[in-house]
Amino acid sequence: MAMGYTMQRILAFILKWVKKFVQQRNLRFDILSSFFVIQILTASSIVYYTYTNNSKSILELAQKMMEDLSESKIDRIRTRFDGVQTSVLMGSYILKNPQSINTQNKILLDYSIAVVRQYPFVESIFIGTETGNFLQVKILPPNSTYRSNQRLLPKKAKIAVRMVERSGHDTRETWSYFDDDSKILETEELPPSQVLYNHKVREWYQRALQTRSQIWTSIYIFSTTGLPGVANATPLSTYEGQYFGVIGSDIPLDGFTEILKNIHFEGLSLILTKKGEIVASPFEERPARVSFTAADTQLRTVKDLTNKLPAEAFRLYQTNNLDKFIFTYENQTYIASFKEYDTATFKDWIYVFIMPIDTLIGEIKQTQQDTLIISFVIFILSIIFITYLAHRISRPIIQLSQQANRISSFDLSYPEQVHSGIKELQQLQQSINTMRTSLVSFGKYVPKKLVRTLLDKGEEVKIGGKSKKITIMFTDIADFTTISETYPADKLVNHLSEYFEELTQIIDSVNGTVDKFIGDAIMSFWGAPNIDREQAMHACTAALLCQKRLNDLNRKWNFEKKPLLNTRIGIHCGEAIVGNMGASWRMIYSVLGDNVNLAARLEGLNKYYHTSVIISEDVYHQIQDDVVARPLDIVAVKGKKKGIKIYELIALKNSNSLLLPCDKDITFCARFDRAVYLYRDKRWDEAIEQFMLIEQEYGKDYTAQLYIDRCNYYKKNPPPPNWDGVFIASEK
Repeated sequence: MAMGYTMQRILAFILKWVKKFVQQRNLRFDILSSFFVIQILTASSIVYYTYTNNSKSILELAQKMMEDLSESKIDRIRTRFDGVQTSVLMGSYILKNPQSINTQNKILLDYSIAVVRQYPFVESIFIGTETGNFLQVKILPPNSTYRSNQRLLPKKAKIAVRMVERSGHDTRETWSYFDDDSKILETEELPPSQVLYNHKVREWYQRALQTRSQIWTSIYIFSTTGLPGVANATPLSTYEGQYFGVIGSDIPLDGFTEILKNIHFEGLSLILTKKGEIVASPFEERPARVSFTAADTQLRTVKDLTNKLPAEAFRLYQTNNLDKFIFTYENQTYIASFKEYDTATFKDWIYVFIMPIDTLIGEIKQTQQDTLIISFVIFILSIIFITYLAHRISRPIIQLSQQANRISSFDLSYPEQVHSGIKELQQLQQSINTMRTSLVSFGKYVPKKLVRTLLDKGEEVKIGGKSKKITIMFTDIADFTTISETYPADKLVNHLSEYFEELTQIIDSVNGTVDKFIGDAIMSFWGAPNIDREQAMHACTAALLCQKRLNDLNRKWNFEKKPLLNTRIGIHCGEAIVGNMGASWRMIYSVLGDNVNLAARLEGLNKYYHTSVIISEDVYHQIQDDVVARPLDIVAVKGKKKGIKIYELIALKNSNSLLLPCDKDITFCARFDRAVYLYRDKRWDEAIEQFMLIEQEYGKDYTAQLYIDRCNYYKKNPPPPNWDGVFIASEK
């Protein structure tokens, strides 16, 4: 009895406490409990819906995606065929006379060379006549050899022209080799025993004449490379309608490999015939078994592949007669798509694409797990957020504090504004906005990198500096005084502003610090305030990128009828004083010293040598393994007695793809270096000869002519025995 009474009292107490809690509960509890229930219901509903509906939708989407991908690949292959077909047809319009088919017909050669250059996947373009003559033009692959003795061809040989001429019982085959400028380099004639090719027995010749129409051949072996491929051909006729030959072009099968490899997700693709023969495959180097009989071309079948997955897919395709299906192979599920290429042109070609199903459904499974995790994270964050709402007074204060912290890091992006009914918080937000606007304006006068560095130190800026190795670059616009006298001042300011905007962005992008604008000139440096171990390379990169960008701008300005701006650049590296300079109430972060003046002098020397970018030997030695530059001179700039070597910067190796040198740049610099060496060795006649050869091969060059004039002078007025080759510059 007593025990029952005690339990009643305990239950009554609990009920009383619960009733009191419910009646006096706080808002935080209501929000959290309500949100907890809503969140659980929402998360479970999302997971269930995603799990039950997405799998089917993704599979349907995958099939559509595979369909689109197959069509895209087929379109790329079809585009190649269409381009070749059009070029061959155009060739038939050009050739209306059998006598015009010879190597002396420049129009024919130019047309043929243009075709093989425009279509790098084309093996060759060829013409055969009823008289037995055969002309073929092809691009030579690297390390090509002579046809008769297998020796390597000259490196400049880029194009081969094959001519087979038949007269009675005599047959003559010649090969002519051309360079990139279509100039003939050499010609060889094959021994009669090696002249075995007869185009009249080829399918492309016989079918084109028999059908009197443009045709595509079956796969066959090319006579010059031994590789399998197909050909497009069309008959040739005179204006009177008399057929006298065929023009055609070869496309090797291995040219389709790069199309098949270019898949951005897991899967494999290949091209088969309906018999299962391999037309093209990204994981087999040569699909065809090359036989010695041109008419016998036996292709590998899908069963010959090391990877047996395509063979299983093809078997199911033949058995079930389905274009798209799902199958299992070696405990893994795949989805396969078989799409006919083109029933009109190659009616038995099929594009095959196979993808593991886990590539698609696996993502869905992972999505379910991710959804659960995300739902849980959202749930936790939401509780925190709801709790945070209970302290809404602290929220705007925290946001304003975060804004202040970002400003202290010189992050001047404009964040979401704090809206509060509290007057003091409104005033604080306004003050922070004013401070941010002031710093944005301040950052336009002072380099942002410098300001950020000073803010990170958290110290008051004081006058002072220290010696530091830096790289300095000066730019200046040629003939700017003349431009400013002939162009309206208001338009000139806007024009110059666009120029400064583009060049300073490039300098900043390669770690440079823009020091100041001196009229139309820009002074910048590398290595301060932050250490830059590749400062010389960065400065040279900036200089070449500025010149590249200026070329683009000048083309635009020429169209807009604005003055063209040509910039001269000088770069030097060495010790200089770096720091805060000026008065206590107004100062600048800058550099000064003899090496700074020398960089400015180098910029001015461009005018004398008619160059664009001059670097000192100190810069050259730091990046000599990566720089392509020609030696200009040994110069004692104005105000100096000691001479330094200077170079014209041409290009950079192992750098931005826009700045890489071509072969002509490299050989030109090497030739010029040799010529300058002869000049400094007082071998005047040899030097003159070299400089003249340079002008003959590379065109007129002011510096080369300058050296020729010097050599002629020294031949008449020999320098003293202790002559060191130093040129004394009299102008800045």
